[in-house]
Amino acid sequence: MRRTLGLATILALSAGCGEQRAELWDAPASGENVAVHALRGSAAVVDVVGERVIFATPESTDSLAFAQVPIEHGHATSAATRDGERLVVLSRGDVPRRRADDQGPSLSVIDSRTSPPKTSRYELADPLSGLELDPTSEYAVVYPSKSDASFVQNPNELVLVKMNEPPSEDNPVPATIRSFGGRPEGFTFTPELSLPGGKRRLLVVRTDRDVALIDLDAPGKPEITVKLTTGAVAPKPASIAVTDGELDDENDARLAVRMEQDHNVILLDLLPTPGDKVQTSPHSFLPVPNIVDVGGTPADIAFGQTDGGLRLLAAVPSKSALVLVEPSTGVTTEIALGAPFEKISIVTEIVGETANGSDVALLWSTSSPVIAFVALGATVGTPYKSVERLQLEQPVASVLDVPAPNSDLKLLAAADGRSFVVLNLIARTASPLLSSTYGTQAMASRDGERLWMFSEQSSSLALVNLANLHPQNLELNYPVGRTFDLERKDGGHALLALHTAGTMGISLFDAQKPSLDESTEYLGILLGDYQ
Repeated sequence: MRRTLGLATILALSAGCGEQRAELWDAPASGENVAVHALRGSAAVVDVVGERVIFATPESTDSLAFAQVPIEHGHATSAATRDGERLVVLSRGDVPRRRADDQGPSLSVIDSRTSPPKTSRYELADPLSGLELDPTSEYAVVYPSKSDASFVQNPNELVLVKMNEPPSEDNPVPATIRSFGGRPEGFTFTPELSLPGGKRRLLVVRTDRDVALIDLDAPGKPEITVKLTTGAVAPKPASIAVTDGELDDENDARLAVRMEQDHNVILLDLLPTPGDKVQTSPHSFLPVPNIVDVGGTPADIAFGQTDGGLRLLAAVPSKSALVLVEPSTGVTTEIALGAPFEKISIVTEIVGETANGSDVALLWSTSSPVIAFVALGATVGTPYKSVERLQLEQPVASVLDVPAPNSDLKLLAAADGRSFVVLNLIARTASPLLSSTYGTQAMASRDGERLWMFSEQSSSLALVNLANLHPQNLELNYPVGRTFDLERKDGGHALLALHTAGTMGISLFDAQKPSLDESTEYLGILLGDYQ
């Protein structure tokens, strides 16, 4: 039987209210002033007005435990680490600070694995609003956004936080990149690279006209800024591709920079510091640029192995071609695709190498209803035989990865907001899923077994079993703004359907066997003072 629990019951289950009512409870509660994040074992609701994070943790098929953690004043933004274990909250503090007890800016890292969740607070010198997280969940970068409006601001100031280490005099690490008039617009954390002087990771900072390299193993060292042009009009860097080259060669790691509205791709070879600069440079490597014209404006780039060695791949829609660049010489080879493509994904780890030990690339398009598999091991000399195309009903707007054990599947979403395709990379099949409601979204479970489809325009929710693509439709009492497929404390999996309107609610299901008869509704989430 479906159960509905109001505020009083939720508070009783959460060990009651505090004895004194805080002023914030007199403020209007609204789902418009929250941010929601999925962690591995809980849903995190950042209540901006209440200056707290509410953690909803499924304990069993019909029970949620609630806890709250206070956050600092002036919430700027928040994000979950990719491993799903920590929530990172950036706060501006009290702006302006007029009293000694006013709060300063800070970055809070809340570890959801502890009970209650433990907070590490890193103090910052200035109130900043930009936040970027390392995909390995090791670093956070705080930087000025264009909306920040301090009296005096350095737009090229970065603050690097080592989230795996406690706050100290050396953590966070402030840094300022040299600028030729630009400001940071994008960040790329590289994997560990074999570079002259040893293995290390780099942070690549992309501005609107140049790129800067920061050594993550020694962030206190000056950055290396690469000016990408000497002309009056500076091309804008659009994206970065990274390769470590051959495993046994420490001198062939390189970056590629794709430029907006420009035929040129800039290759940066990370080579040993020249002898005449060894005494003056703090780095054991320096980037050496090489400019390559790929014959048209590339929409995406990636590195891949072919039967002829490592190549930079550039998708050039105007040529309906994939251009392969030999990094050392800049020599290009074109593969005709028969249609324009804008996105590249190397899927070798999923589908396996070609007979020559080379990569397989998946290409898709936002303008043409077709996808393509390119076997790079067969490109040299026989480019037309290397392309396998698959026709779709509509162009692809976005691609959702599915975790193992179904990582051979990808969910392709069309631009119409209601059409989806489950793409099997191994079988090369495309199975459609259609929604009756526009604005439908999809989420894959962390265990890779299920898809959840929902829309804020309706109160419908659907479970799609990835073993057979069978949809099970459920009709809830309220529209669904987000879904969270979480690990329960008893070892199973729970589905939390978040109702973001008003004071918010959560519908709780058994994720593996959802049933309206066995569901539980929790209402008035933002009204609770959880202890």
